[in-house]
Amino acid sequence: MFKVIETLQPICVKRILIPIDSSSHSFAALQAAVFMAGHYDAVLKGVYVEDIVLLGLAEMPFPQEVGDYSAIVREISIDNLTRGISVQSKWVTTTFQKLINRSQLDGDITILRGKVIDIIMQESQDCDLLIIGKSGKNTLGKRRLGSTTNALIQRNEKSILLVEEGNQIGYPLIALYDPSPIGKLSLETARDLLGSGETLVILLDETDPDIYKENRSTLSKWAANHKINISIQNYTKRSFDHFLEMINGLKNGLFILPHIKHPQKTNIVNTCVEKITLPILLIKYPLTDLDS
Repeated sequence: MFKVIETLQPICVKRILIPIDSSSHSFAALQAAVFMAGHYDAVLKGVYVEDIVLLGLAEMPFPQEVGDYSAIVREISIDNLTRGISVQSKWVTTTFQKLINRSQLDGDITILRGKVIDIIMQESQDCDLLIIGKSGKNTLGKRRLGSTTNALIQRNEKSILLVEEGNQIGYPLIALYDPSPIGKLSLETARDLLGSGETLVILLDETDPDIYKENRSTLSKWAANHKINISIQNYTKRSFDHFLEMINGLKNGLFILPHIKHPQKTNIVNTCVEKITLPILLIKYPLTDLDS
């Protein structure tokens, strides 16, 4: 098992896709994209999508919208909608270019018209990492996973960084350990992102005592070999929610999560995506032999 960890490398990121709109969680995602591009010396590719579904609704007879929070019914005007999209696209383009220039990064932004998910899927084909705002809020003010974000998690084969407004990449750096190849790829990616002198927090399942003992020994040898500091936090399925409650007040950090597709493990992955407010780096790999 130790040799398997040794042969894997961190994810390689040369080009990053960041879909942008004028929302606060999208701006938080853009700031995270600047950080990741700086770390990987990657090119940033921004995209603003003029949603044809939204434009189509405005052309329907008697189009109306209901405010998310006020529940006020408003008429939708195609002229006002087009004007609003134009203003928003100019603001997004200006903001993107300012951040790129200030950070001295290589990047460009494109304005495209189409269905949001289809455009993002198409543009992500030549990118290694997708960075998106994680969620919105319902009428009760509770966080929810955005429908676009959820669809991209299911359909996109590239690793995804999910960023929620009010939170940013920093420390603690936390990784959920899984002994599968995709889990070990996630661990190596965490090591690559770990700053000098910092400690990597590793979550380790202790449900099965024998497997837990073997995995803990493997991790200790791995950390010693790479000369890094680790802190192993044990969990069971019953105690995992309590750990999530402990970290949900944090505004800085990064949670690295392997996209495990094993039926017995998908529930804990879904729980992390839904409940963790810290930026989440969801490690994915297109080859099915890394998904077991």
